[in-house]
Amino acid sequence: MKKRILSCLLAASMTVAWLPSAAMAAETEAGTEAGTESMTEAETEQEPEFDVADYLTINDDKYKGIEVTVTKKAEVSDKDVEDEIKQEASDAGLSTQVKKGTVKDGDTVNIDYVGKKDGKAFDGGTASGADLTIGSHTFIDGFESGLIGKKVGDTVDLDLTFPENYASKDLAGQKVVFTVTINYIEGEPEVNDDLADKLSGGEYKDIDDFKKSVREKLEQDNETNYNREVYSAIFQQLLKLYPVDKYPQEFIDYYVNTSMNQLQQQAEDESETLDDMLKSVYNTDADSMKAYFKTYAEQLLQQRIILGVIAQKENITLSDDDFQSAVEGYAQQYGISVDDFLSYYSEKDIRESELENRVMEFLASKAKITETDETEIETEELEVETEAGQTEAETSSAEADTES
Repeated sequence: MKKRILSCLLAASMTVAWLPSAAMAAETEAGTEAGTESMTEAETEQEPEFDVADYLTINDDKYKGIEVTVTKKAEVSDKDVEDEIKQEASDAGLSTQVKKGTVKDGDTVNIDYVGKKDGKAFDGGTASGADLTIGSHTFIDGFESGLIGKKVGDTVDLDLTFPENYASKDLAGQKVVFTVTINYIEGEPEVNDDLADKLSGGEYKDIDDFKKSVREKLEQDNETNYNREVYSAIFQQLLKLYPVDKYPQEFIDYYVNTSMNQLQQQAEDESETLDDMLKSVYNTDADSMKAYFKTYAEQLLQQRIILGVIAQKENITLSDDDFQSAVEGYAQQYGISVDDFLSYYSEKDIRESELENRVMEFLASKAKITETDETEIETEELEVETEAGQTEAETSSAEADTES
């Protein structure tokens, strides 16, 4: 689980972190998968209090009427529903096993394999009954592509070379041979009443009713993704309008220390030193990790301070009933009980995050939102990048002419 948790944090740093935040959802999911774990002493320390008004003053109302451009909310097609059901079936192990046929890109195959270096099997290079999606780049270059065109039942030898920067020093840059047997190709199950019954745990006996529920879920996901994009675009404008120049150092210290202590606990759980775990699993060191957590803490503070000040100006608050309703909604979203949800996050954190949601809803209601196709935005971004590249090239050329 340790690699998953940090990768979730890294992914979360690329987004705005109000609920339902990437970090919160990912940590809840990871905690649910691993079972409820006892919190370390560091994790139970109180987060430092501070007044957002001490770090930012907003004397205008430019946050109202912010102009942003976002992609249109995606529509859910019949194919989307079918694909989602088939994916759920695959995740639940309800797919069929195709014992004939040829492997093609995109197929999920079940394989046995043995990896050998200099004729001897190496640690971690052997598995039986492993599922692998061709084209997922899960394995080193040449492994997945080497299975394309091969038939179910075939046993093939793949002559491959590990990357020079591979985590294991014993394998980095080394030539190896993987002997792979293709057991079967994962086939799509028939989408019918029986499948609906199995996937829903008996809640839906009719496939049409089940499809309706899946469509509603996908539409809700699209709504959430759309709102997240709108909020993120608005927040980027807020950062330009109201830059935060100072931060509460006690909060940064708390966040960095707590995060590092969590990593320390993960290392101890794996009977490793922190330095060894950071190097082998994350390809980094403690100083770099602390620098990352400091940057992320500042990003969280930017959000908390800016939105907190706007909440004060607009008298946006969160009642006890609002809090309870939010908690119940998130618990249902993540498929856990309210008590479990509250065991992962403090009431203070949830209240602050939900208040930030309310502020973003308010800002979105006042914003001027232009919707466009995703391809149009990608084209605009490409044009900007091209212009930037041309400008950089022109500058370099001018400097070269000056030097000569």
